[in-house]
Amino acid sequence: MQIKNKIFVGALAVVISALLWSLDGTFLRPHLASLPPSFVVFLEHSLGFVILLPFLFIYKFELKNITKKQWLTIFWVALFGGALGTTFFTKALFLTGFVDVSVVILLQKFQPIFAILLSAIILRERFPAKFYIYAFLALIGGYFVTFKDPTSINFGNATTMMAIFSLLAAFSWGSSTTFGKYSLKNINYGLLSALRFGFTIIIMLIPAIKYFSTLSSIEPNVWKTLAIIVFTSGAVAMYLYYFGLKKIPASLATLCELAWPVSAVIFDYFFNNNILSITQITGATLLIISVTLATRLNKTQTISGIVLPGANNGEKVGARTANLDVALAKDLAKGLYSCKVSLEGTFYRGLIYYGFNSLTNKDCLEIHILEFNDDLYGKNITATTERYLRFPKKFKSVEKLSEQIKKDLSQSFSE
Repeated sequence: MQIKNKIFVGALAVVISALLWSLDGTFLRPHLASLPPSFVVFLEHSLGFVILLPFLFIYKFELKNITKKQWLTIFWVALFGGALGTTFFTKALFLTGFVDVSVVILLQKFQPIFAILLSAIILRERFPAKFYIYAFLALIGGYFVTFKDPTSINFGNATTMMAIFSLLAAFSWGSSTTFGKYSLKNINYGLLSALRFGFTIIIMLIPAIKYFSTLSSIEPNVWKTLAIIVFTSGAVAMYLYYFGLKKIPASLATLCELAWPVSAVIFDYFFNNNILSITQITGATLLIISVTLATRLNKTQTISGIVLPGANNGEKVGARTANLDVALAKDLAKGLYSCKVSLEGTFYRGLIYYGFNSLTNKDCLEIHILEFNDDLYGKNITATTERYLRFPKKFKSVEKLSEQIKKDLSQSFSE
């Protein structure tokens, strides 16, 4: 029950933060159009940092636990998530003239795609073929969301520039989500929020300093809007988001974040009287569904079952495997994964393969436990996928299969 409550509270926090961000883009941020985007970002983070400053003192003892790698990731989160992402997003909103504001927010659904692709580049991960299909469909959806008339495009107009800045924001925020989850490993979410805002102020000081002379001329209504942003979509929403992110899996967080684009369309209608065209609604639907399906492919899968008798081909190819019922892999994309194996209360590293078996000429589900040679028949085994390593392959000979298995094992031992 406690776990369910924890997940519910975490999911609710992410949904609330998503709703606040939606309110920001459709209602609050338009009131800041008189200021340069970089100055807006500097001011909102400066005010937000004041609110989050107590966390630096309350959790200062955790600062010494932050590793050099974590400091780098926190800086990355501040640079891309705080400085660049928010600046690009604000610029994109201003370019719309606050017509179809929800389009900018809908294009933020590319964030998971960028996050996954970034992890592929940095961690050299591979993904099931379906991922690239879904990513392509998402691009098509994004195209139709952006242009009300898809047949008439001027690459120099404001709409195109809005789309470019929106996608840059999506990339920036997507990358910061990837590193943000890592940064939360051993520090408080309030402390991370404070550090993110603090670093963002330092970064944005360079482009914002030339506007300091205009501080006295900023109208009271603008300051009021900035204050509201701080206590809603700014510092408070960021705190809620990291609070929720620490309590729920990334896959669930992605689903909860769907509250952002959906509510944006609704808010944009009520606040700005903007309605998406049929083409844009179709594109938005395709975009959201494609990104959701692509994200689901990247989540971990747990498979548990009784080890079945096999064909005893392990000795031939140089790796003994535990055979499981193929039906257990119904939700698993075909391919080879690194995994964590649980056997009789002990955890091991291993490989799990689901796909065509060149020796039996049919699909199989096999688990190889690294540095383990005991008999597994009849035992219950549980494996949780970690990284997708490669696509399934067909081999014309046992020798070729054996060579590939040696490569797979070598890659696993080197991780």
